[in-house]
Amino acid sequence: MRSYFKIDIKGRSIWKICALIALAVFLVCCQFIIYNIQQPATANAGQTITISMRDSAISNVAGTENIIVGILLPKGFNGAQNMTVSYTSTIGNGTMQPISPTIIEPSTSGTTHLNYSQSFMAKFGIGNNLVNDMEWVVFISTQAVNIPNGSFEGTVNFQLKVGADGNTTIFKTAFVNCESTDGLNSGGTPPAPDYGFNNGPRMTVNGPGEFNDLCDPQLTSLVPAKALQNDFVTLTYSEGLDTLNLLKGNNFYLCVDTAYTSDGKKLTGFCSQSPKTHLIETSATSNTYMITFWPASFFGLTSSQTLTKMAYHIIDANGNKVGLGDTQSPFIFNYSCE
Repeated sequence: MRSYFKIDIKGRSIWKICALIALAVFLVCCQFIIYNIQQPATANAGQTITISMRDSAISNVAGTENIIVGILLPKGFNGAQNMTVSYTSTIGNGTMQPISPTIIEPSTSGTTHLNYSQSFMAKFGIGNNLVNDMEWVVFISTQAVNIPNGSFEGTVNFQLKVGADGNTTIFKTAFVNCESTDGLNSGGTPPAPDYGFNNGPRMTVNGPGEFNDLCDPQLTSLVPAKALQNDFVTLTYSEGLDTLNLLKGNNFYLCVDTAYTSDGKKLTGFCSQSPKTHLIETSATSNTYMITFWPASFFGLTSSQTLTKMAYHIIDANGNKVGLGDTQSPFIFNYSCE
C-alpha cells in the first residue's frame, strides 16, 4: 500500500520538503515475510492434505486490502478446482477464492499486463523444479482486510486434493504472499519487496498412473512435458548422469523401440544411428545433447493415427543402450495435452 500526497513548495524550505519526501518513500510500504511452511512429505493421489504457510508483515500505512497468496503446483493437480484456502491472523480470519484471470498484477499494469498467475511465473518461474509442468495457483481473500499501521501475523491453510491426474509425481512447492494494491512491486529506499516468497519442500504423491519426477535431474527430459504428435518436441540427454558409463564416445542417438497409437498399432523401425536420430551437443564441454523432432513426421503417422506413447533408449555409435534410471529399461513418454 502506498499513500500519495501533494506539497506546495515555497522558497528555501525545498530541502526540508525533499527530506520529508525521502523519509516518506522509505517508510511507506507493506512487506510480507514467509517464514514457515508445513506440508507432508508424501501423499496418495486423491488424498486431501493440509499445507500451512506462516508469515508476518509490517505496514507503515493503514489501509484496506485484499490478501493474495500463490502456491506452485503440478498442472496435473488442477489446483484451482481441487483446493480450498483459508487464513487466520492477528487482524482477522477469512476464506479465499481463486483469483479471476482478468485481474492484472499491479507491477505489470504499465508494461506487460500479466495476470497474477502469469506474473508469478514470469518472476519466480518453476521454483526449485526442473520440468516446466508447473503452474502458479493464486487465491484472493473473499473480503477486504483492514491492515494496520504496524505489524501483524497470519497463517494460510491450503486444503489440497492431490494427484487429480492419478500419476506418481515428485515436485517442490513454492509460495507467494502479497496484497492487492502493491502486488509484486517493491517500495522504500533502498527498494524492498512488498511481497513474500519462499520455496517449499519436496513432496511425493503416489498414484497408479505415469511416473513424473519434476524436480530431480534426469538422464533424459522432453520439452514440452505435455505434447501431442503435431508439437515439436525437444529431447535432452544429460551424459553426466550416466553414472555407469553405459554409453561410449560422444555420438548419441534417439532409439525409439516402439511407438503406440490409439488404434492399437505398435510402430517400430525407429532405432538407428542416422542424421535423423542424432543428438547434438549443446556446447563443446556441456555433456548435454539435444534433438528436436516433429513426432507426426518422425513416425510417419497417417491423418487417422493418434500417437499415445513411445518407449525409447539413448544409444551410442556402437549400439550400447541406456534407459530409465541408468538401466536397460526403456524411457516412457506419454503423448497427452495439458
